[in-house]
Amino acid sequence: MTLNDLYLISQVLAVAALVPSLIYLAVQVRQNTLQARANASYQFLEATGQINMAMVSNKQVASVMRRGLENYDVLDADEKLQFLWAIGQHLQTHSTMYELYKSKMLPEGQWHPVKKDILTLLATLGGRRVWEDFAMEGLPPDFVNYVQNLCDSGETSYSLGKLLDSKDVKP
Repeated sequence: MTLNDLYLISQVLAVAALVPSLIYLAVQVRQNTLQARANASYQFLEATGQINMAMVSNKQVASVMRRGLENYDVLDADEKLQFLWAIGQHLQTHSTMYELYKSKMLPEGQWHPVKKDILTLLATLGGRRVWEDFAMEGLPPDFVNYVQNLCDSGETSYSLGKLLDSKDVKP
């Protein structure tokens, strides 16, 4: 066996070793992607859960939110600030989830309820007021454009109007 033959054998062995390494790497990348998606979903649940628990665990906060959604103008200055920050946090969370959705980290099935929440929020007088007066200026332009197109699409929201005893406002 010549030195050239040994070289060729070593090259064949190197290629043979490379294939399992590439397969292993592909499996690892896929697992990391799935884990990142799971983390994005969990973070969304955590963020929205904290926002929702703040409202449902305190009757005064729930009252401010209900009255603010029905008509922002009925709130006093302190309540307006509470309402603005709460709705702003919701919209900021939705904006972040939109970024995850666009980057394929949040699947369509998990984006659907977020989209419905956005429509529901903007179907209320108070939610629409915060959107127009503050959020359109403060949130990323691509998210604002997405929401405007979503509102113009004719897609319907959940009906908070029945729960709040107020009229539904079309976004």
